[in-house]
Amino acid sequence: MAAPRTQEAAPGGEEDGDRDRGGAGLVSSEDSKDCILDALSLPDSPGGSRSLEEAPAVPCVFCEEHFPVAQQDQLLKHMIIEHKVVIADVKLVADFPRYILYWRKRFSEQPVTDFCSVIRINSTAPPEEQDHYFLLCDVLPEDRVLREELQRRKLTAILEQQQREREDTSFRGACMFCNEEFSGNRSVLLNHMSREHAFNIGLPDNIVNCREFLRTLQRKLDNLQCLYCEKTFRDKNTLRDHMRKKQHRRINPRNREYDQFYVINYLVSLPLLV
Repeated sequence: MAAPRTQEAAPGGEEDGDRDRGGAGLVSSEDSKDCILDALSLPDSPGGSRSLEEAPAVPCVFCEEHFPVAQQDQLLKHMIIEHKVVIADVKLVADFPRYILYWRKRFSEQPVTDFCSVIRINSTAPPEEQDHYFLLCDVLPEDRVLREELQRRKLTAILEQQQREREDTSFRGACMFCNEEFSGNRSVLLNHMSREHAFNIGLPDNIVNCREFLRTLQRKLDNLQCLYCEKTFRDKNTLRDHMRKKQHRRINPRNREYDQFYVINYLVSLPLLV
């Protein structure tokens, strides 16, 4: 579950037009950014450079509850229900574990009201029925700088990975359609599938984490799932005939799972933070 927008912080409630902010909100954006750039210290992300499957759990910003990195939505749900903390535009956070660890440390140093807007719910109701939620978003200069820095680091890492794959000559893989094996650069296999099987996932130089991309596609085919319409079939021959006759030898452009494998998606997200 992604963190809801402000007006959705508490279902059925009404947002008070008056929002309280602590001392952080009193600092101008430019002055605060100058100060933060010198002091911003990012913690080590759980698991370092390991994959999400291998990485340890991420803690809640307030308590000792931990959630696996892959269960980000469960952590967000926990923070909303148990601590009334909502993170705005969480999908734009480039490194969620490091983002959480950073704010966990900051919340241990200062009150949450120094950083978060206070959203009052049911403000016209009797005091005992009123409630409030804390909104953490990039309106706060410190949060904005943090998001920008995480995005820059992510982009740098992606571009470095892309360059390594461009130069890598140790790649080995088999065609998903004829099982012919290829070695050398990844482009040999990708060009073969495009030329011989009309399966084009884009120019090799536009793809990153190619091995994982191909494993993802192969896993879907092994599960007898069409890559384009994503329907499941009873056997491999039926699936192959379907993809050939329907011209479904391509990926579904509406499936956001594939965005992570195209460098352009990391480049276009950067302007949203500046």
